[in-house]
Amino acid sequence: MSDLRIRELVSVILGRERDEFLWSLFLEPLGSVDAVVYRLNVFSDLMREDVYMAVERFIGRVREALNYLDMEKEAYEPHKLGLHLDAALTYIYALERFHSEISSLGVKSEGLRGFLNYVEGIIRSEYFKAMKEKAVEAKKARDRIRVRVRIAGDRLIVWRFDGGEDMESIIGELFAGFKGGEIKKVRYIPTGSSMSHIHAAILEGAFKFFNSEYEAMKKFYDEFPRIVDDGVAAFASEVRFYLSYIDFMKSLMNKGYGFTIPRFTSDGRINVRGFYNILLAEKGGAVSNDISTDGEKRIFVVTGMNSGGKTTFATSFGQLVYLAKLGVPVPAESAEIPFFTAIITAYPAREDPRESLSRLEQDIIRTVNIMRRADSSTLIIANELFSTTTSDEGYQLAKMFLDELNKRRSYCIFVTFIPGVASLDFVISLFAQPFPEDPLKPSYKILPGSPPSEYMAVRIASKHGLLYRDLMEMLR
Repeated sequence: MSDLRIRELVSVILGRERDEFLWSLFLEPLGSVDAVVYRLNVFSDLMREDVYMAVERFIGRVREALNYLDMEKEAYEPHKLGLHLDAALTYIYALERFHSEISSLGVKSEGLRGFLNYVEGIIRSEYFKAMKEKAVEAKKARDRIRVRVRIAGDRLIVWRFDGGEDMESIIGELFAGFKGGEIKKVRYIPTGSSMSHIHAAILEGAFKFFNSEYEAMKKFYDEFPRIVDDGVAAFASEVRFYLSYIDFMKSLMNKGYGFTIPRFTSDGRINVRGFYNILLAEKGGAVSNDISTDGEKRIFVVTGMNSGGKTTFATSFGQLVYLAKLGVPVPAESAEIPFFTAIITAYPAREDPRESLSRLEQDIIRTVNIMRRADSSTLIIANELFSTTTSDEGYQLAKMFLDELNKRRSYCIFVTFIPGVASLDFVISLFAQPFPEDPLKPSYKILPGSPPSEYMAVRIASKHGLLYRDLMEMLR
């Protein structure tokens, strides 16, 4: 999680969202391919704009209904009746509209079709039918409640609305002289914070004149204490996982980057085209790469120039596999990969002065632990292991480590500066390419090929006259 910068990745995906439940979903990779495919099929549906909009509208209305119910808990008693009724009316409309829209859109995923059937069962239930009928009656009763209010000092006088004067036209005429330019009428939408004890007092007065209307609303309130179904509330919460990721995808797609639904191979094959690093893409500077194998060779050794993108390449592929295990579209043009049950990383560790182990000893202990855990469905990403010893010793240690992983048929991306490792007969050699016209400048493209005859350090030393022969000449 640390080496692949997963928390940073999730932070970029979710933006300012700090909901712990949503974060937990992005930090819990799924353990089975069936669960992953289930999610990916839901994504396939939701990536259609019409389906996305229908679901987004639905959860917006469900949240609105839940907000009414939350406001009801803290409201004055006279307000509870109206808030409860508004929650019911919003919820009823949400379910019926969602069922109508999704039924006509032909969704294919098991997830959305299953929830559609669930909603249909609610709509057909006797409880829902009765709630709808009584909610309509209560709304008609509430619509008949119209009163006039007079404020006299600290007293409120309430009586039935009797037609009276049209105050809107009077106020309009009074301020007509201040009008200028284009006029747009704005409808005032009340919120929970605007409902004070004064409003409650007005309602208490109104209910004395509209007793039957009050009884209709009170009856609905008492007969239908439960409005929003638990399963519907859970769906509205959990589907944000999908919508938030799709919103993030759209933001990158607008910058020219693509996403794809990954496919899982059963023959060990890897074929990923145009994958890139999301963290760099967010900043507008990601370079895409490819990686492939027929499954016979499963160990990739990445060598090449300093600062040439080797670690970014390995990290980006690790992030892609992690996202695939979450069951979300991945940052690539196309992606065919095995279903990895585990991702294990071994990046450079800092020496701890409190420990007696050297960096090399830490590397050896980590590789032993990896070899104990690795199997044919494990992906290992190792970055600059054994770099604190001599090239010959580093080569021997790397050879033993990779040979054991090969016997276990594990997958590995091994980033190293030791060129001999890339010559092992059971590995696929990849090389960080410089620009052809400027050998000192990295292109950040990682392509199949043998290690270079000389590394960036040699080229830089040559540029500044610091090769061995240059130094010997100076000494002479």
